[in-house]
Amino acid sequence: MNYISQNTKYTLIQDKNFEASYKLYQDENGITYVRINAVCTVGSAPLAFTFSWVHDDIDIAATWSPVSYHNKQVRPDWGSFSESSATYGAPVFTNMSYDDRNRLTIACSDVKNRVGIRCGVHEESAELYCCVRVNVAYPIEAYQTEIRIDTRDIPFYNAVNDVVKWWEGLEGNKPAPAPKTARLPFYSTWYSFHHDLDAARLLSECRYFKAAGCDALLVDGGWYKENNIRGLGWSGDWIPAKNKFGEIKSFIDAVHSINMKVVFWFAVGFVGIHSNAYTKWKDKLLDKNTLDALPLDPRYPEVRQHLIEVWTNAVTEWGLDGFKFDFIDSIPQSVEFKAGMDTISVYDAIDRLMKDALAALRKLKPDILIEFRQNYIGPLMRTYGNMLRSSDCPNDSYSNRMNVLSLRLTSAATPVHSDMVMWNYNEPAEIAAFQLTSVLFSVPQISVLSDSLSDEHKKLLTYYLRFWREHRDTLLDGEMHYRGYAANFAYVSARSENEQIGAVYSGRIAYVEIPTDRVIIVNASKEKEKLITGLCGKYMLRVTDCMGEPVQNGYIEIDSREAYTKVASPVNGYIELEMC
Repeated sequence: MNYISQNTKYTLIQDKNFEASYKLYQDENGITYVRINAVCTVGSAPLAFTFSWVHDDIDIAATWSPVSYHNKQVRPDWGSFSESSATYGAPVFTNMSYDDRNRLTIACSDVKNRVGIRCGVHEESAELYCCVRVNVAYPIEAYQTEIRIDTRDIPFYNAVNDVVKWWEGLEGNKPAPAPKTARLPFYSTWYSFHHDLDAARLLSECRYFKAAGCDALLVDGGWYKENNIRGLGWSGDWIPAKNKFGEIKSFIDAVHSINMKVVFWFAVGFVGIHSNAYTKWKDKLLDKNTLDALPLDPRYPEVRQHLIEVWTNAVTEWGLDGFKFDFIDSIPQSVEFKAGMDTISVYDAIDRLMKDALAALRKLKPDILIEFRQNYIGPLMRTYGNMLRSSDCPNDSYSNRMNVLSLRLTSAATPVHSDMVMWNYNEPAEIAAFQLTSVLFSVPQISVLSDSLSDEHKKLLTYYLRFWREHRDTLLDGEMHYRGYAANFAYVSARSENEQIGAVYSGRIAYVEIPTDRVIIVNASKEKEKLITGLCGKYMLRVTDCMGEPVQNGYIEIDSREAYTKVASPVNGYIELEMC
């Protein structure tokens, strides 16, 4: 099915300082590629161009992109672009039908510079005016990119997955390998401690959460300053606060003795206005104040060397196992070129910094852990980050679900982590459980205080982490299926060879597309009666509540002539069906 109008005219609006041209070709799957070349006619200059065409707006009900999935609207032709750059999003945009079928997926091979994609409805003709806009902010002599146009009638998530494979095959985009610990639950200090960190309390939490099922401690912001004031004003010196940790190596050694890895938060290149580094580096800062801090300009070789030394020293001198690198998206582009810089592009400098840093860190620890956070989750980020985490959404199970599921679409083998899971300590366990079942298809990060948990909450958390670890390989590596994206992913499942695990997030229906020996349906909604489709035969049936307590055990005979099978489940419990 191809709805590009038969008389489609492609238009390339080129920059006045460039001579640009394009060529079209199709691969064996019918995917159209547009190869664009541009040569500067004035030596070198910044580049901006748009490439546009018309597509019939037939059976298109929703849209998705890596940064605008909360807005599924089919936009008007005067609407906004979906933007991306090296440190923000990724250049892909999908139009789909109500039944989650691809109708038009557009992607660009330029994963570094600013790319905007828009598919807007033209009111007069009910057509989509499609446009890809590229901006290279710094002077260049020549440029080449490809635009990929996929109109195959396949599930939209398969179309996006094929784009990800395409990106991975392009030069410079090989993803970093993920260490074992990147695929295991973390305990994070952010929502539980914020900046009020204390070594003794942290060690106590590590003992508890290691026993509960966590394998790493992520010490978030606040470790580098003696006060608890929010913001980045004291960042940049990166010296652990003695009033919080004492000797940092002793603290990390103590965590290691509990058999947990240790990851610390760093704001990439930022120096706070109250730090000693601010005075030392004041002539090599980019002019963008974020929470009382400014970023170092990575175009200076000595800046990159300094940052790599800070990070490698944390590994060699403290024993650190990894880094949560934050605010990399807040380093602004600049066209001002000064003596001492070795590149004009900030994006190129960031790429060199992070690739060199990863190489240096992996020499010291081959299994170094590097986390990035939405929305810096694109193909370049995956070359030096081996974990991608949901953006901040405290106590918001819906957003955490939407975030991790969207991340899964573009992350392939890079583990996706949830935002740190927290809940109100007065909530009933079955309601608190929404925070956990919503992130079923990601690596859970936990951020609650053990001494504030009720006995039911403790039982819930321990059971959930045990269940997740038992089924981790299916949840993280199984073939993903998504139903009802327009209804906020009503049903999602992951299928391995012998089992599949699905979650009903809204409504009642669990869609088993291809039966397996074991089928587990998690009832992540308040509808207690589930309608299971796609099964036939005799199954052993087990139903549990959210804390793993059995509710029903027995056998069930499923007749293929019935459209669905009704099975009741407690809220956030699960239904397990095993073929007899």
